[in-house]
Amino acid sequence: MARDVKLRLYPVVVTVLGALVVALLLSRLEIRVWTESNPPQTPAPEPTVSERPLAPSPSPTLSPSPSAVIPTPAITPSPLPTTTPAGNVGDGNLRVSNQSEHPVRVALLAQPTGADQTSYAQPVHWDFAPGEGKTKGLILSLPTSKLQLQEGDVLVAFAQDGSRRYWGPYVVGKTPVPTWNAETKEWLLILQP
Repeated sequence: MARDVKLRLYPVVVTVLGALVVALLLSRLEIRVWTESNPPQTPAPEPTVSERPLAPSPSPTLSPSPSAVIPTPAITPSPLPTTTPAGNVGDGNLRVSNQSEHPVRVALLAQPTGADQTSYAQPVHWDFAPGEGKTKGLILSLPTSKLQLQEGDVLVAFAQDGSRRYWGPYVVGKTPVPTWNAETKEWLLILQP
């Protein structure tokens, strides 16, 4: 009797496992719909073995494990009419605008200052509610002094709601974000969805 149950149950188990594998594979597919206003882009050809660089890239990327999908945030800096190109910037305030629907923590690692150029200052962070400072942004400050960002400082932001969204890392004056506003002498960091 137990053998008959096993023989009847085996095809059902195999069918269910097969359906799960097919569902997993289908969930990994990316489907795009093209319209006349949005034609498909032809991908650039892969470099041949002789065209590939011999040295490893300076910033290796880690591939996510098959069981975890890590969302990649869309980083689109919002250009301001008063921004100047990198190299023509100065020290200034930091204004942050959280335009995302996530509670966000912005962390700053300031570059070394003074005689000791070997160690960074203590990192600091600020928390933002979803949409906080969305239109004008908020100027950040330190508990005991005024915050002045300078070229080389490192900024990163990440969601606090478990969504694993992050923005950055940004190196002030080296990356396109944050942007420099020469009129107000401020760095602007806009966190977009």
